[in-house]
Amino acid sequence: MSGKVIFHLDMDQFFAAVEQLHHPELRGKAIVVGGSALGRGVVTTASYEARRYGIHSGMAAADALRLCPHVIFVRPNMGKYLDVSHRVFNLLREYTDLVEPVSVDEAYLDVTDVVWKEGGVDALAMTIKRRIRDSERITATIGAGPNRVVAKVASGMHKPGGIPPGFSPLWLS
Repeated sequence: MSGKVIFHLDMDQFFAAVEQLHHPELRGKAIVVGGSALGRGVVTTASYEARRYGIHSGMAAADALRLCPHVIFVRPNMGKYLDVSHRVFNLLREYTDLVEPVSVDEAYLDVTDVVWKEGGVDALAMTIKRRIRDSERITATIGAGPNRVVAKVASGMHKPGGIPPGFSPLWLS
């Protein structure tokens, strides 16, 4: 086997997940992390429960409130998000030094030199996802590919939760 193996990791509903972790009373509820619906606020992140109503990032908070009148608005706390992000990125660096953060909740990893030592694409992706879940109590999606574009598309196809069981990308054959 030759060629690059790139992972794209995206933490699922990151800001909302961190808020639900710190405020258990918000779990299972439609929440929006972002600005107030009373002003010109914008949705930064919506929980999956809020997304069922059509709420998404970048949407005006007032529109989110119209779509889901019972949605709960939470002001962002970047300090909390950065703490979790730093711990996750440090965990990723235990597998490879080739970690390229894209944002506070997203990164590319070049795992070419370690993936086969760790049991292959599926095994490494599942190990990383499990460690994030166990240590931070949040979920992440991982897509794999021979380059960043394919890895990003792969992660988007399997949100939330990432790599489907029995994942065997054709490009590895």
